[in-house]
Amino acid sequence: MIRNAVRFTLLVLALSLSISAFAKSKSENISLFQDVTVNGTNVPAGDYVIKYDVDGNNAQVKFTQHGKEIASTTGQVKTLSKKPIQNQVLLNTNGDTRTISEIDFGGKDTAITFESAGAAAGK
Repeated sequence: MIRNAVRFTLLVLALSLSISAFAKSKSENISLFQDVTVNGTNVPAGDYVIKYDVDGNNAQVKFTQHGKEIASTTGQVKTLSKKPIQNQVLLNTNGDTRTISEIDFGGKDTAITFESAGAAAGK
């Protein structure tokens, strides 16, 4: 009896791990009304699909347009206290350079934050 319980537990654990390994990337649509910089890459104003994979508190993020990857970077997942109505992009401005500091996803309490290049260089 105990042997069967152990086997069943191992089976459930194996299935749980295999299901999480096949988790799909999430994607959201955003519009940029100004040119921005993402991880050192210029991203022109326009409509984009943001594809992201979350692993714990980290997210691998890709900016795609018409199926082509324009930029990619890593970010940190953050929980918002209030769900925004629509997707929104928060920018950092330094002179003429604008970088994305955060993307909030409409209807979700999840956001992805990005470290600015200047802050990363100062570490």
